[in-house]
Amino acid sequence: MKVATIVAPASPAPKEQKKAIEKFFNQEGFQVRFAPHVFDAERYLAGTDEARAGDLNKALTDKETDIVVALRGGYGSPRLLDKLDYKAIKKANKPFFGFSDNTALQLALFKKCKMITYTGFNADCAFRGVGPQLLETFRGAVEKRRMSLQNLTPVVLGQAQGVVLGGTLTMLVGLMGTPFMPKLDGALLVVEEVHESPYRIDRMLNQLRLGGYLNKLAGVILSTCADCTAKDKADGDVATVFNDFFGKLGIPVVTNFPYGHTPDRIVFPIGQTATLDATKGTLVFDSYK
Repeated sequence: MKVATIVAPASPAPKEQKKAIEKFFNQEGFQVRFAPHVFDAERYLAGTDEARAGDLNKALTDKETDIVVALRGGYGSPRLLDKLDYKAIKKANKPFFGFSDNTALQLALFKKCKMITYTGFNADCAFRGVGPQLLETFRGAVEKRRMSLQNLTPVVLGQAQGVVLGGTLTMLVGLMGTPFMPKLDGALLVVEEVHESPYRIDRMLNQLRLGGYLNKLAGVILSTCADCTAKDKADGDVATVFNDFFGKLGIPVVTNFPYGHTPDRIVFPIGQTATLDATKGTLVFDSYK
């Protein structure tokens, strides 16, 4: 039986979730191993930085582990980035699944190791509920099936190919100025966010613009921004903010990508190359080598 090792790089989760997590992964054909400190709790963190980093280093290099899955998001994964053994992690090349705060880890693993990781799924999804689309794409990621998405909504027409990078916008911006920020030149940028007002999303996108990260993108894939409405309707909406920053770049842009802090999101690879056709509303990932 394959082995799924659960780690907690970010915030804590109650131990009551353990049975639901075990049941889900057992049904998917995995034996479950919980990292030693996975249910620790220290303020808003799942234990100390040293404990969380130690668990992550061990899981990502463990010969008996087939996949590594983050317990949940929340806060804390960026605190581990300078404590990871990237050389050993790259050599082992274990599939890593995470979402939200774990975006920082996934982008760092791409920058340092050129690893393909999988965003959209944390282990606590098993406790919260796994919908059909999330389940099917999780299985597809485990099996490394080639992924193709249809019915995306065109914003700016055109075609482009590039490495798919991005995720939660806050985490992407938080890497700026660090050794763990990947280059976005020629990338297809995925953007999602949760609980942020339009003016705050504006601020983050403007920081990326001033840093020179937007002018060399190949394309943009806009996802759900859950609970990101303005308190004052006069402030406008997120769609207007996105148009301000992406609408005039002269590159293909699509929206309604089924990803974000919503139950019907998908799991997809970060760091994999794909072809975006904004005219047809499609995104086709390359086959795995």
